[in-house]
Amino acid sequence: MVTEILRPQSVQEALKARSLPHSAYLGGGTWLNASRSETPVTLISLEKLGLQGIAADQGRCVIGASATLQQVVDHGGVPEAVRSASALTASRTLRNMITIGGELALHPADSALVPILLALGAQLSVAGRKKPVSLHAFLSDRSFAGTSLVLSVSIPEPRRKAAVRAVSRTSHSSRSLVVAASAEALQPVVVDLRLIVSDCRGSILRLTKLEAALAGQPLPPRSDVEAAAEAELPQQADIHASSQYKAYMTRVLAADVLREMAGGKGVV
Repeated sequence: MVTEILRPQSVQEALKARSLPHSAYLGGGTWLNASRSETPVTLISLEKLGLQGIAADQGRCVIGASATLQQVVDHGGVPEAVRSASALTASRTLRNMITIGGELALHPADSALVPILLALGAQLSVAGRKKPVSLHAFLSDRSFAGTSLVLSVSIPEPRRKAAVRAVSRTSHSSRSLVVAASAEALQPVVVDLRLIVSDCRGSILRLTKLEAALAGQPLPPRSDVEAAAEAELPQQADIHASSQYKAYMTRVLAADVLREMAGGKGVV
């Protein structure tokens, strides 16, 4: 139950307000507005902190935490794979509400944005931290949970080849599987491949064995990629897909993203 909405004028004011009991940061409000809790809650709006911008900075793509998914989709300076992941939220109404900072802070299990940002080596600017924090560290370190204020997301190498694919029963239903990848190069040989798979049940893994097998090699036949991808990730069933289906789609999508990144060459 929302009892008060504060509108701080600075990051420092926002951090001070977050020390209040039962308080929460308010970006797009997608999750908070859906809450039915009877506990009194003070919301701290981020609307006046100037975190909506998207810009290039020293060869990086920097996306403000309050930028919405629709802004990401519409901005030509954002890597195409990140725009594609944002567009997988099919409802334009939701894309105009969900902020990239909120998506990362709440980290919904079926997020398509988190895997592609992990594959691209995204870093976060977090209030109170002097140095950027890797997205992997942010998601795995409990010290960031709950009260951390994300200021921006930085993609260090926006020109890397990258792609993302997802499986869902309908365009508006929860996703059951997300596969994302990036690489410095795939032709004539594979260089610095990062392949991320989310089972949309809370498990996100890098297919390190497949990455190592392909490093420095020409892309192998599709059957080899599929076999290696399926063997590496145990899949959890959910109400949308069986474990067998997820395992099958893991290998299919892993081969698909590599083919897309290679411009249709290899992985046939």
